[in-house]
Amino acid sequence: MLERDIDDRVRMLDNLIELIVFTPRGSFIADPDFGFEYWNHEYSNIHYIEFNNDHSGGMSSYNEVTKKQCEESIRQSLQTYHPQLKNVNISITLDSADTELQFRRKVRSKYSLRVTVEGIISDGLGTNRDYRKDVVFLVEPTAKRYRF
Repeated sequence: MLERDIDDRVRMLDNLIELIVFTPRGSFIADPDFGFEYWNHEYSNIHYIEFNNDHSGGMSSYNEVTKKQCEESIRQSLQTYHPQLKNVNISITLDSADTELQFRRKVRSKYSLRVTVEGIISDGLGTNRDYRKDVVFLVEPTAKRYRF
């Protein structure tokens, strides 16, 4: 019975994370802090290599700030709507989806955005379970190609 309750909690948390990721932050009228900040930067000049590596390489720190805002928006939504998830770690990576096409055409046609949420689900009664959820989806290019 207890195992079934944990499985139900995992499925509910999986659904909640997907809802958070696919909801632009600020679009839910009842809670403007709910959602994923990425959608508010979707067509901004985010350079995917710098976004992933947390350094600006001579550019502004816009990529680093954007990534931190994205991670924090998910963390805040989870703290509000599923506080039983403890020790939350959020990882967001943006990468080229078509590596083969990238080298032939030298154009990135799509990007793959991966959001990974890890933590420990606690039932408040001493039962803990490791948790991990990956949400991966394709997005349109968000960056111009820079030449240095």
